[in-house]
Amino acid sequence: MKDRLERFVRDNREDFDSYEPSKALWKKIETEVAQQQPKGKPLNGKIVKLGRVQWRMSIAAGIALILTVGYGIITYMQMPNDITGLSLPPAYRSAYGKELVQFTSLVEQKREELKALEKEDPQLYHQFDAELQALDKNYQNLKNELPQNPNPEELLKAMVQNLNMQIDLLNQQLQIIQKIKNMKDGKIKTMV
Repeated sequence: MKDRLERFVRDNREDFDSYEPSKALWKKIETEVAQQQPKGKPLNGKIVKLGRVQWRMSIAAGIALILTVGYGIITYMQMPNDITGLSLPPAYRSAYGKELVQFTSLVEQKREELKALEKEDPQLYHQFDAELQALDKNYQNLKNELPQNPNPEELLKAMVQNLNMQIDLLNQQLQIIQKIKNMKDGKIKTMV
């Protein structure tokens, strides 16, 4: 039955298109619909009425949005952009400058988290710090070699890789610290 209807419509398409309602009929329909609509603020053909609760919720949502955007902007503005400490060749500043600064600041942030362990377990902290010092010493050597190196791009890649390794090591150390705290609190019975 559906096929017959579709075929009929397809075969008689021109007849359907030739009969359109008059403009007067559309005007009459428009006035009748306008009379039936309740009073309010029309918005895209819909009536929008905000009660007290919805009005307050929309204000609260707007304030929350503004605060979130403001926090994001402030956080972004506080990101260190100082690449002057690195003597990068101008050709590599745009490619590696921001990346090195971001990774360096992330390493520093995680080191600060790790420093909280120094008071609780100094022996473990010094063990962790010794591992980090070895990677940091390698990073400083790479950084010192940068101005004299004929192939700075390879050296910059090695510096980024070193910072990634430091971040991975710090993440692992922080996970170990969390597991130790959980064991002390009795949340985990055994460490696997």
